[in-house]
Amino acid sequence: MRVGLAAALLISSAAQAQEINIYSEFQRFDPFGRVVAQDREVRPREILSPAAPRNGHLTVHVVVNAPIGTNYFLYAGQSPQDVLQIKIYREHFVRCGEDFCPELLTEQHSPAFGAMPESFRDIPDQDTRCYLFDIWIPPDVPPRRVRIEALLKVGIWMVAPMEVRVIEPRVPDTSRLPEVEDIAPIDAPSSATAQRQLFRYINGLPPEMPMTTVRLRELIQRNAAEDMLVAKSLGIRGPELNLMAWNPFVFPELGAEWYLRARDFIYRYEPEWR
Repeated sequence: MRVGLAAALLISSAAQAQEINIYSEFQRFDPFGRVVAQDREVRPREILSPAAPRNGHLTVHVVVNAPIGTNYFLYAGQSPQDVLQIKIYREHFVRCGEDFCPELLTEQHSPAFGAMPESFRDIPDQDTRCYLFDIWIPPDVPPRRVRIEALLKVGIWMVAPMEVRVIEPRVPDTSRLPEVEDIAPIDAPSSATAQRQLFRYINGLPPEMPMTTVRLRELIQRNAAEDMLVAKSLGIRGPELNLMAWNPFVFPELGAEWYLRARDFIYRYEPEWR
């Protein structure tokens, strides 16, 4: 009986020592499990059932916390299988003012092997590693719900689930959009890159796509450009979208994830011609 109780306590202790969680693309974490100062949010958004348009992308951070010396495997799962396309990127930390920010991306296969810390030389006290799940919704997928799981194997299995809501609108063709390096500085809030695309839309300018997708900020730029294309296809006026994103009477606190309000408005918009 005592042996069984001791084993149960050990399993419980192990489960508490490791964590895996999903966050929005606007919540960057440092190697020590803290949101970087520029992205801190009083009430962070719970990523439980995000909407995503067809022919578009949904990008989320997957954050693994574990004690130093831990080895693990990270898997991406979905149910039903093969409805959406999921790419896993490892986020590499770079200096970001006085902090470290995840920025450079390396694509990983599922399962992706990881160890804590990444390097005893560079960040010896690291207890957090960050990944991106970059999810593409094919254009012919009918509106539906798809369960996505970030699975962590550390002797035991841990799971961070979410349910992607595939919505009716499609992202129009992006191949003719200008490609420029129009991203905010790395020490600016993550939302600053998306803000540039929103301001272009408000001023009647077309969105701009990134020239490459090897940095986190470039995926944020691409996603915001896709949002603006959807907004145009639905006939949303720039001032109308601006008001919903910044309205100080409805949203007295701006918050680090303010851009998600603009995205919510676009995805829930009901044009009169429908």
